[in-house]
Amino acid sequence: MNVSRRTGRALRRVACALLAAAGLSALPLSHACAEGFFVTEWSARGVSLGAGITGGMVARADDASAMAYNPAGITQIPGTMFQAGISLAMLNFDLSRHDTGKHVSSADQVFPIPHIYMTHQLNDRVWLGLATFTRYGLGSKFPNNWGAPEPGKTPATFPQGNPSFWASGVLRSVKLLSSTVNPNIAIKLNDTWSVSAGVSYTWGYLNINQQYNVLSPYGMGHADARIHSENGYAFGWNVGVHARFNDQWSAGFAYRAKEDMTFSGKTRFRHSGSPAVSGVMQQFLKTCDSRGKLNVPDTFVLGVMYKPLPNLSFEADLGYTVWSRYRNLSISMQNGTPQFFEQKNWKDGWTFTLGVEYRPVDWLALRAGYTYETTPLQDSNCYDYLVPSNGRNYYTAGVGFTYGNWTLDLAYMYINVRDITYPAFGGVGKVENGIIKEYSGRAHNSYCHSAAMTIGYRF
Repeated sequence: MNVSRRTGRALRRVACALLAAAGLSALPLSHACAEGFFVTEWSARGVSLGAGITGGMVARADDASAMAYNPAGITQIPGTMFQAGISLAMLNFDLSRHDTGKHVSSADQVFPIPHIYMTHQLNDRVWLGLATFTRYGLGSKFPNNWGAPEPGKTPATFPQGNPSFWASGVLRSVKLLSSTVNPNIAIKLNDTWSVSAGVSYTWGYLNINQQYNVLSPYGMGHADARIHSENGYAFGWNVGVHARFNDQWSAGFAYRAKEDMTFSGKTRFRHSGSPAVSGVMQQFLKTCDSRGKLNVPDTFVLGVMYKPLPNLSFEADLGYTVWSRYRNLSISMQNGTPQFFEQKNWKDGWTFTLGVEYRPVDWLALRAGYTYETTPLQDSNCYDYLVPSNGRNYYTAGVGFTYGNWTLDLAYMYINVRDITYPAFGGVGKVENGIIKEYSGRAHNSYCHSAAMTIGYRF
């Protein structure tokens, strides 16, 4: 079919906008088990005592998993201790479009999250520790071309002139994996105070599938963009303080510095659909090398533990995440395309945790916790499909068993995420450069089930 010059120019204008959208959408993230893109299933005991970045363990900090929460507390552990375990997180959230009435689900996907810790007492004052755990990650997947525009239902995004065009660029799937190695040294200053310091290296894997669709009187063109990187990396550091005032009261504080994870990889475009439309799109959306950066914010945690009885303890924790450092996302394509940029402007978030542990007998511990996290999203302008979160509640419980030098901890967690309503900017949703990024609708039925197990041994 022949395409007129005017139509060809319009198609090229749409393709140029798609190219910009490809850069703007290249690195956003989706759905993790904590606010933003944090993962906090760091031990079964921590999960059962409230989870979150505090885990009801900032002031307790009396087993090897303290390496994740507050390494200064490992001075309470005599000799050598080893712990290893895994959490299984099942995530779900549903998206609804007002223009078509379509309803899709990310589906119940299960993600394994391992953790390994070891602590060793060198002498009466110095302890060493090593942790391997996951601090951030995510994953979601939607049906193929679920975000394609539909004429008669979706308002045209390039309505000027004749003919009109519809264009969209929405997420189909995303997976971010990471693993942090974090050695620490802890020093016991006196019978009350201990301090710690550590460094960390984080490896990251990123895979994003973003789909672009252009609908015109000459058919529908598709560009399936896949961004893949296996060599992300970041460096960080952390410090901690622990105080054991007496047999009843303890307190802790820990800080983890921000990390800038750098990714380099390949962006591949696969084109299909109408030859007239996809042919123009292929001139602009080309396979190339790409580089990007993910800003991981710093965190502050503070906890106080009270033991009214030798076998009963309560802890209250407060966490603060500097999400305002996550100001933008950028990616550069290495084929002559300039760097693209997306403003985020998130706000800092708070975490509130309460945890209780009761030992009816020496070999059994019963645990429960609750955590509330505030949303980092400033307002509806920050809403997207990538982090569809608006604050969340954690409900947790677990048990611990002791047999000689062995310990076994089991935990369950349910996270309920508040719904998001995507506003109808311009009658359709969020439109950038003429490309629909989010449709007017809702993110709802968002939840996470997690089960965790940790095995420990004291030498």
